[in-house]
Amino acid sequence: MKEEIQTMHDRKVWELTKLPENAKPLGCRWVYTLKRNDKGEIARYKARLVAQGYNQVKGDSYDDTYSPVINFSIIRFFFALLVSFQGWSHMQCDVKGAYLYAPLSENIYITQPPGFIVTGKEHYVCKLNKALYGLHQSGRAWYFELHKVLTDIGFNKFEWCNCVYCFKDEAILLLYVDDILLFGISDAHLNKIVKLLCKKFDIKLLGKTKKLLGVEFEETNGTISLHQSSYIEEILDKFKDFYPSITSLPIAKGSIYSKTQCPQTQHESDEMLNLPYRNLLGCLSFLSNRTRPDIAYAVNIFSQFQSNPGMNHWTGLLRLLGYVGCTRNLKLNLNCNKVQLIAFSDADFATNRDDRTSMGGELVFLDCAPIMWRTFKHKNVSLSTMEAEFVSMTETVKELLWFDRILDECVSKNVLFNTKIKSLLYVDNMATIDFVKSPIENHRSKHIDVKLFFIRDLYYKDIFEVRYVKSKDNLADPFTKPLTKHDLDRFRLSINLKSS
Repeated sequence: MKEEIQTMHDRKVWELTKLPENAKPLGCRWVYTLKRNDKGEIARYKARLVAQGYNQVKGDSYDDTYSPVINFSIIRFFFALLVSFQGWSHMQCDVKGAYLYAPLSENIYITQPPGFIVTGKEHYVCKLNKALYGLHQSGRAWYFELHKVLTDIGFNKFEWCNCVYCFKDEAILLLYVDDILLFGISDAHLNKIVKLLCKKFDIKLLGKTKKLLGVEFEETNGTISLHQSSYIEEILDKFKDFYPSITSLPIAKGSIYSKTQCPQTQHESDEMLNLPYRNLLGCLSFLSNRTRPDIAYAVNIFSQFQSNPGMNHWTGLLRLLGYVGCTRNLKLNLNCNKVQLIAFSDADFATNRDDRTSMGGELVFLDCAPIMWRTFKHKNVSLSTMEAEFVSMTETVKELLWFDRILDECVSKNVLFNTKIKSLLYVDNMATIDFVKSPIENHRSKHIDVKLFFIRDLYYKDIFEVRYVKSKDNLADPFTKPLTKHDLDRFRLSINLKSS
């Protein structure tokens, strides 16, 4: 606590003053955290002073609050491109007390910190000059302060993705609030960047990336592997009293989950209130988005009932937890030997029994490295398999185009010197492929929304190439329907999701 207060005094976070008339100070409190190392051992005890920002009034003490952060698919993308393919070095660091660097434009007063009230000035309050943790606008203020500093010392922001900066042609910086991930041609280049940052901020160096945003990184002979075995252990321990089943499938083939299984009586609803359905679902969703594409479909299915889950949904979710526990040692390998984007798209027509919407799935690789995946429920009801496949294909092309433009930007900034190979999109429906290649318009297709036809324009501009793939070889298929054990094993092998 003394260290935190000293930091605030050094950075002139506030000044003591009498409270102006008609002004109401915010309260503040101490928050204590145990920081652990990669072995789970306690590394240090941390105290942070936090303002009670929930008492702020919008339009009075704050206005805009949005602050961008790095998309995790971009982290996978740059690890595959820069570390696996180009052999760059990487380093992780964070900024100590990051928010305390950001100046505030609003007049905000807080009470003096508990335990550190100045003798003789007990009736004084603290007028904030810098952002404090807990305020609504602190994250946004810190982002713009860091952006300004990075720009001043020679970094250029990527146009096509948030929180990605390039230093000449020798380093890339990724930002997630106060966590900084650096990629450099060599360790010498990384040390050069660190020295520049240390002149502006109090930087804590964490060495090579081992654990970032809940994901553990392992590097062996230039191959990067991602896993969350420690996090899975935490989940299993947290929900051990519910006895999750041991199973080899995330969701059994032939399983049916619908709204008819939701509670029908008040007694059933009260019974479900005692079960941490959304808590467990959030933990599994975090796993799915980071390192476990094999559970994406199951998580999406159970997410559709989180507002009113039934006992069948809870039992299925526990089975999913049991599957995750049995496969906790799976690691996602980011192998990349060439610069080519390869995407797979699929749809399961009218699969939802409640509203007859289709389920879509997409998977994007950088060579052999899976960098993005998603299961999603269509927002519209499709009238044919071709239309459902076309909607899924459009969503996949959006992602493909985004990564393609980021690659182009890497080339323009001289970060990437190798020639980029034209992107490929694999679809398992010939009617959809023909519909993209030819401006067909008939009674079966003329109702399709015009906004979806941008895919034709991109195809005619030769941005990507569309190819047919058999359904059994379509790697997006597991994102739209349950699989058998044999098909699931084959899928995990195809996406480089393997046991250690």
